Amino acid sequence: MNPKLAEFLAGCRDEAPLQLGVAPFAMLYGIGALAAGMPAWLAQLASAVVFAGAAQLVIVQMLAAGAGAVPVGLSAGLLNLRHLLYSASVAEYVRHLPRRWRLLLAYLLTDEAYAVAILRYRADDERAAQAASEGTQGGATDEARAAGEDRDMSETNDSPADLRHWYFLGCGCTLWLTWQLATAAGLLFGATIPPEWEIDFAVPLTFIALLTLLLRERAGQAAALFAALGALAFAALPYKLGLVAAVLLGLLAGRLVAARTGGRATGAAADANPANAAGQEERAR
Repeated sequence: MNPKLAEFLAGCRDEAPLQLGVAPFAMLYGIGALAAGMPAWLAQLASAVVFAGAAQLVIVQMLAAGAGAVPVGLSAGLLNLRHLLYSASVAEYVRHLPRRWRLLLAYLLTDEAYAVAILRYRADDERAAQAASEGTQGGATDEARAAGEDRDMSETNDSPADLRHWYFLGCGCTLWLTWQLATAAGLLFGATIPPEWEIDFAVPLTFIALLTLLLRERAGQAAALFAALGALAFAALPYKLGLVAAVLLGLLAGRLVAARTGGRATGAAADANPANAAGQEERAR
C-alpha cells in the first residue's frame, strides 16, 4: 500500500471510535441552530467553515438568547483560544511542511483530532529517544547511532516519520466528515428525537475520553486538576468566559509542573534523529 495512504487510513482508524461522541454533539448544534432561528443552509455552511463544535454551540445559544454580534463573536473567539495552545504543541512536528499543508492542518485542528495526533507524535518521540539512549549506552559511534535511529523509526512506524502529517490529515478528515453528516442529521431529524434519549450526555463523555488519553504525565494531571477547579470557580462568568479562564489556569499549572519535573522528552527525541530531519521538507511534499 502507498505509505501516504497507509498513514491516512491509520489516522481515520484511530479517530473513528471518538465519532460516537462527536455525532451527538453535532446533532445538538443542528437542533440548536434551528431553534435559534438560523436557516438550515446557513447552519450547515457554518459547520463547514467554522468547524469548531464548542464555539458553534455557544453561538447558537447566545443567538437564541438575543445576544448581539459583538458579544457572540467575542465569546466564540475567546473560547477558541485553546486552539493556540494546540497549535503551539504540534508546531514542532509540522513546521517543516509547506504552507498549504500547515494551513490545511490548522483548519482541521480540533480537540479530538489533536488528542489522537499528538499521542502518535509523542509515541514516536519516545521510541526515538529510547533508541538513542540504548545506542549511547552501547558505545556506538555517532554514525552508527544515526543509522540505527533511522532504522528504528522505519521499523516501528507504519511509514517514515516525515509522512505523519498524512496521519494527522486522516484524523481531521474523519472528524470533519462526521461533523458535517451529523449536523445535517440534526437539521433534518432533530425535532423527531425523543427528549428521553438525552443525547447531550454524549458531549461530556467525549471530552472525558480525550482527557484520560492525555493524563500519563504529571504536567497533564496538574493541568487537568487546576482546569477543573477553575471551571468550578469561574462558572458564574458570562458568555462562557469561565471556560477560557479555566483553560489558562490549567495551562499555567501544567507549565509550572513541567518546568519542575523537566517536562517530557520530546527535545531529546528531536535531537536523537538528526538524519531524519535532513531533507524532511522535500520528502513532505
